[in-house]
Amino acid sequence: MNPRENFLAAITFGQPEYVPLGSEPVYHSFQFDGNFRMADWTDHWGIGWEVGLAGTVPFPRHNPLPSLEQLDDYHFPNPDELAFTDDMRQALRGVDRGAQLVKGELTYLLFERAWAIMGMENLLTAFVTHSDEMHRFLHGIATYARDVFDRYLEIGVDAIGFSEDLGSQRALMISPAMFRRFILPEYRFIFEHTLRAGRIVHFHSCGCIQAIAGDLADIGVTILNPVQARANNLSTIKAGTAGRMALHGGIDTALLLNGTVAQVQAEVGRVMALLKPGGGYICSPDQDLPGIPVRNMQALWDTARQLGRY
Repeated sequence: MNPRENFLAAITFGQPEYVPLGSEPVYHSFQFDGNFRMADWTDHWGIGWEVGLAGTVPFPRHNPLPSLEQLDDYHFPNPDELAFTDDMRQALRGVDRGAQLVKGELTYLLFERAWAIMGMENLLTAFVTHSDEMHRFLHGIATYARDVFDRYLEIGVDAIGFSEDLGSQRALMISPAMFRRFILPEYRFIFEHTLRAGRIVHFHSCGCIQAIAGDLADIGVTILNPVQARANNLSTIKAGTAGRMALHGGIDTALLLNGTVAQVQAEVGRVMALLKPGGGYICSPDQDLPGIPVRNMQALWDTARQLGRY
């Protein structure tokens, strides 16, 4: 098997030869131009973004819809305004589809997009004070996301990916009950065409989301990333998703940054023992952060290769 074939066998709970590694370039990823920039700018949602620390993603400093009382006056953007550029087309023509999977990305899916539009405190309050309007608001964002993914399907992607941070270090940012009432039905709607086409749904959410990992598996999410080791009980997530949803990540980045080689080796062994059985695991750090010592990253990959055979 080449890495692409092994990756597909792992995420479909087939018979991979080894645990795939996050360092393997199995994806060619791209994103339509106009959705995200590493810059100070205003996007077509009306959100004003500002970069704080150089090299980090911008933060929403201007929220165009602070109250859902103004929802009727808010205009959702047209996903067709996002550009599929000549450079993207040329890059896609050069992809070896036998060696790589093509993934269409959408930075900020639903919850993340909603709080960027409203501001976090305003959004969380509105779940309680304006529940009817909240359903309409979220469905408007969901319709946009589904239309973007439909465009990716027309291009012929193998997967969709997106950012959708739902958790703090200790819990979800909304209750599981509220998540299932407001958010989960919109996910079903967003992913409907992608899953019907047999494509991969690669779901990224930082934070503690163990309470709803099983819900994501229930609606057909293919891969959950990054499975933060210090925010989640890995055994709980594995038990709730085994055989149904692959897990990508799980290696404690804080330890990679500050630990010794021996500690990294022990951490990889611990996570492998929890997440490897039965397949469906891709070994990788649980965050993509600069400054990890080369020796620790090398220890991660070497130990994963040693312990990851089936």
